[in-house]
Amino acid sequence: MNADQSVTRAEIVIIGAGASGLWSAIELAPDHDVVVLEAGRVGAGASGYAAGFVGPFADWAPYPAAVEHSIEAFRSLDGSHGFTFHDRPYVELAETDAERESFVEDYQPLFDREGYELEYWSTSELAERWPGRFDLDGFDGGLVKVESGIIDVREYATALAETARERGAEIRTQTPVERIVTDDDTVVGVETPDGRIEAETVVCAAGAQTAPLVEPFVDVPTRQFIYCNLRVDIDGEIDDAYPMMYGRDVWWRPEPDRSQTFLISGGMYFLPERDQPPRSPPAEYLREVKAVLESVANDIDEVRIVNGSYHTCSKGSAITPDGQPVLDAPENAPDGLVIVTGVTAGISMSPFTGAAVRALVTGEEPLVSLEPFELDRFDEPSADFRVHEIQEMPSTFPTGEY
Repeated sequence: MNADQSVTRAEIVIIGAGASGLWSAIELAPDHDVVVLEAGRVGAGASGYAAGFVGPFADWAPYPAAVEHSIEAFRSLDGSHGFTFHDRPYVELAETDAERESFVEDYQPLFDREGYELEYWSTSELAERWPGRFDLDGFDGGLVKVESGIIDVREYATALAETARERGAEIRTQTPVERIVTDDDTVVGVETPDGRIEAETVVCAAGAQTAPLVEPFVDVPTRQFIYCNLRVDIDGEIDDAYPMMYGRDVWWRPEPDRSQTFLISGGMYFLPERDQPPRSPPAEYLREVKAVLESVANDIDEVRIVNGSYHTCSKGSAITPDGQPVLDAPENAPDGLVIVTGVTAGISMSPFTGAAVRALVTGEEPLVSLEPFELDRFDEPSADFRVHEIQEMPSTFPTGEY
């Protein structure tokens, strides 16, 4: 640290003003002195480039209390600071008996949850509920997740930041953390270009940048990957009854403020080590989108991509070898260091992530056991591990800008 740099103090420093970091601040700020440090702007990382699907996902079905906590938090936030939560069912299509059985097995804890709305519908039931919307030939049926909704992720980040400030947190943007400072195996603060901030606890919730920041102390096995998001024009008008959809590896949903536009998501690809994503989506993904939408979505005769609509996080998201997050204050890390990374369905589960961080910092009882999310579950995984449907980045890309 240079002699002319300042030293300030805080009880807790949170690195990252994405959804996980901001929810951590919301949870901790009422009774702690909290400073959030963000290298760019609020929601500038993966949180600001997510597709805005909110709902239960298979990775989180074993933790129904966490899922319910998160959806309640979204509904409670609705109407605050310009944020709107659009309640909308989410339908995940299955093509075979085996897929249907897999859905039932994966989501059994939520099926068993009293009062939780989750059902498997046949294609005839889906057609009756949404007449004329879908060509379901070749499908067995679909998992209908009522406890779901659509959000604008930029609105969400702004609302979280304002809520955190209301509860007493300070948020400093354009303030990258250069390193976490320790003394005798204990966290004592962080270094920034503006000087040191002394703190008893550092919560590292910096997405794909978390692993590099904590690398001097512990090895967190993650890989960076991207989702490809874009918009397409449709031929008809979409009303408020149209659900969020998933089928054949493509997600699509209506845009609440654009009645003739779908937001499309999917195309998950690993990034080369510390690399930047391409400026256009891979050609293989575009072919997949066209094939699915033109065969299943009756509102689309021909996929027409909205120019300038392709977007993905330049830093990528982080994922672990088992697809589960790291939410831990590891025993072999410096005292006072809390690690948050690899949160699949990171937007949907961000309220729970914040509650988990509070439990780790304060020692309070968590909503669910955090043992499955401890770092020491990994035993020297391969650096090029594969997980879920994420593919290696192909070498072919389309021409033109999307």
